[in-house]
Amino acid sequence: MKIKLIRSFSAAHKLPHYDGPCHDLHGHTWKTVFVIEGPVQKDGMVCDFKVIKKLLDENLPDHQFLNDLVDNPTAENLAQYLFDKISARLAAKNLTLCSLEVWESDNAAAIVER
Repeated sequence: MKIKLIRSFSAAHKLPHYDGPCHDLHGHTWKTVFVIEGPVQKDGMVCDFKVIKKLLDENLPDHQFLNDLVDNPTAENLAQYLFDKISARLAAKNLTLCSLEVWESDNAAAIVER
């Protein structure tokens, strides 16, 4: 069974290898869409949404400078970083991160799939 959760966070970054305005420090309210797979438990849930929301929120870089985490924090590189980090946390709960979308605006996103 697959479940989907949407979370958001605010963070700043600058793109050191970009020739344009995004080279300078700026921020976004990022939206993330997680598709998580796991077996349905006896309680009828893959995992309590409250538990998953807490895990995701604790691992999202809210109000951080993304360049401290990712050398070149494009949406694509940030998506891969978060996918790797959160996949490991979910695996400890016998859950699999199938896909992650990282939206830097209402019309631009990077997607990582397992």
